[in-house]
Amino acid sequence: MSPSIYRSAIVINIGGELVKQKEFRAHSELTIVIDGEDHQPDISIYKRKKFNYIGEEDRAKTEEMPLTAIEIVSPSQTMNDLIKKTNLYLQSAIQSVWIVHPQTHSITVRTRDGAKIYHEGILEDVTGVRVDLGVIFED
Repeated sequence: MSPSIYRSAIVINIGGELVKQKEFRAHSELTIVIDGEDHQPDISIYKRKKFNYIGEEDRAKTEEMPLTAIEIVSPSQTMNDLIKKTNLYLQSAIQSVWIVHPQTHSITVRTRDGAKIYHEGILEDVTGVRVDLGVIFED
């Protein structure tokens, strides 16, 4: 199914916030391999590493787990699907998982220690990633 209009806009807004933080690198729909199966978070956040675009071969998948995986709720997803994904990601050494809710302008951040819901202000998770919800849900 094609990405929704809200989802595609929010991916760009989050990416814009993340590109300002030089210690992190965001990837959109990068395939991560967990227990031999492919998964594609809407956004994956890694510690920034210098790319060697000329000398290295590009890859379509990685087994390196991101610090943070972000899923943006779309009309076709169920909460059960998102909970299963979130649990899998947290069991696979991903430190935090964000579930972005476009209709409520909120982000649920899950870690192994629990969950917190952000509705406004600055979200800073356990990895040090920071985003301004006013920018993410800009009207």
